[in-house]
Amino acid sequence: MVPFTRESWHGRMRACRGVGASLSEEELDKWDREHRELLESIAPARLEVLHYAALAVLRRR
Repeated sequence: MVPFTRESWHGRMRACRGVGASLSEEELDKWDREHRELLESIAPARLEVLHYAALAVLRRR
């Protein structure tokens, strides 16, 4: 479990390539507003999110 605040989770989601790197400036402004409103209505001030890491070991044949 990884701890976040609403603000740090918002930043984490904005940094995802499907958001910050993919949206126009206008779309990103709209996303920012809507995501903050959503977090305010459904998320506690501090939350924990289950994270995992995957690892692949590649070997040359």
